Amino acid sequence: MPPIRKVWLVVAVVLAACVPYLSSIRDYFAQDDFGTVMILAKRSWTTFPRWFVMPWMEYIWGYTPDEIRPFVAFTYQLTGKWAPHRPELHHIVNIAMHAGNALLVMAIGRAAVGLSPVAAAFAAIVFAVLPSQPESVAWITGRVDSMPAFFYLATFLAYVHFRRSPAQQSFDLTLLGAGRHATIFHPPAAYLAALALFFITLFSKQNAITMVATLAAYDLLVLGRERRGSLWWTVAAWTPFILMTAGYLALRRAVFGHTVRGGIDSVHDIEAFFGMVERHLLRVTVGHLSPILSWEVWAAVFLLALVTFAMWREPRFTRRVLCFSVAWWAIGVAPILVAGYESPRHVYLASVAWAFLLALVADAVVPRLQRPWLRIMAATIGLAVVAVYVVQLRATLEDWHALARISRNAVERVREEALSAPEGTLLLVGVPRSSWEWGVPFVMQPPYQPTDLTARVRLVTPWRLYCCGAEQWDVYARRHLQAWLDAPNRPPLVALHFAPDTGHVSRLTEAESPELRELIPVLLQTDTPETLDGAIVHLLERVVKK
Repeated sequence: MPPIRKVWLVVAVVLAACVPYLSSIRDYFAQDDFGTVMILAKRSWTTFPRWFVMPWMEYIWGYTPDEIRPFVAFTYQLTGKWAPHRPELHHIVNIAMHAGNALLVMAIGRAAVGLSPVAAAFAAIVFAVLPSQPESVAWITGRVDSMPAFFYLATFLAYVHFRRSPAQQSFDLTLLGAGRHATIFHPPAAYLAALALFFITLFSKQNAITMVATLAAYDLLVLGRERRGSLWWTVAAWTPFILMTAGYLALRRAVFGHTVRGGIDSVHDIEAFFGMVERHLLRVTVGHLSPILSWEVWAAVFLLALVTFAMWREPRFTRRVLCFSVAWWAIGVAPILVAGYESPRHVYLASVAWAFLLALVADAVVPRLQRPWLRIMAATIGLAVVAVYVVQLRATLEDWHALARISRNAVERVREEALSAPEGTLLLVGVPRSSWEWGVPFVMQPPYQPTDLTARVRLVTPWRLYCCGAEQWDVYARRHLQAWLDAPNRPPLVALHFAPDTGHVSRLTEAESPELRELIPVLLQTDTPETLDGAIVHLLERVVKK
């Protein structure tokens, strides 16, 4: 293919990865963003070495997270040093990371999967516009998955280039004075680059421990013995990765007391795991969790027929599908076993498997189409797949825009209330969970506020908006409610409710509704965190909401 055409393919991939997300650059902070940006923007540059032996989020969530992520932390530190109260630079970094991942998918498609330039670009574009990706790209904290994926893919690509390079072969060295020949390993630059990139990957997110399995799948399923060498040399190439993984796990045990988080303890856990995998598969392939439509069923049948045909005609196709679709997906979703919760960003890396499968099918079928109209039809189908995903992606991004808009409005409105109200005022605030989850009390502090407003007013919200666990929130909420009741010349009470869909603000004060003051002792009479949370939610949604 002429170089100019390859350039246009690269441009197309970059545009596919960037253009849909440009509208998110001005989206405000949401959920974990508040705590993450606040704590990392405050840290000095000398903190970086210590992040290799300490949790990057320290104790801000009310517990010590078992996460050693110095390289990810450094990016937030970097983007948060200048105007940390503004989200634009954070979003630009996320979008650039996503574009880099798409280009790596394209490069792996060419170098490892053996796709044609057009098919590799198609895989990259599909990956870029999948409707399951916004949480990893449009959400600032989503970088905790897109950045490790970048170095994971880069590590794999460097390893592939090592395997493709003649320099990987061993050579003979005459041992001085021994009169014998010994074969030693001669690592080329690509191999050393893979090791360096793997180190960064390990210290970006713990799911990097699956890298050895990915390398093994490539060596054993795709490469022949003449390319990878004997079994001894194959294992020798994996050994540094195995040792680095073992060292990383040993470090985790030394710091946290365990190597991996959680696991499978019962049949229920197994069922829950496969349930999550099924939902993730639906998010990636059809873009939704709604009931499957009839045309989607027929599309799946058509794709299965094409895969079967290609596997029958070409054994090499089978090996590539097993490696880059089946094994890649299985390895990519394996960390869900210990994730502890379900999130679309957990399959950001695994979603590459779906992009490769579609590209492999296209590359196997389209060249065999002799008639021009058949090729046009195939190109139309490919464009239709991308178009469907783009439409779904736009709808998902609209949801992210809406929650970011409500988050910004809530931060600004609470600031106005806090600065205009007498000191000690009790603010009861209900914000959609999708906007402020884990955000309190950070939303009341710099850099999101000019001063620490928690020193001026008492903010109480439903539990899910608080940074920490239910028991910790219970102590926090009851302390503020009781302090307000006990205050001399009891300060005012203001309740705000933000509608989930529109962000419409309902405001109620004790002057407008005197019984509002009498409900505070009732809240304190609840005996569990759950009942207190339910009572506050009921008050906000039934009494305050208009």
